Amino acid sequence: MNTINDVKKQKEYIEKVKKINEGKSLKYNIYTMGCQLNENDSEKICGMLENMGYTKTLDFKDADIVIFNTCCVRENAEDKLFRKTSEN
Repeated sequence: MNTINDVKKQKEYIEKVKKINEGKSLKYNIYTMGCQLNENDSEKICGMLENMGYTKTLDFKDADIVIFNTCCVRENAEDKLFRKTSEN
């Protein structure tokens, strides 16, 4: 679980990256495979990226950053990841 100091450090980092990205048109794409916890984590990551100045895109080819959020507990999720990366 995050402590108050951990959250403070995360917010400081987000602000630093936001300043670096200022004036840039950066995009991100995130693939979520796995359970509902992965969905929840992806939503948090999306929020962090958007606070850093990134805009979501559905086309990974337009993205400056692509994140694969998968579950190592469920083999099916990892299989989806490897299929997705081999398609491109």
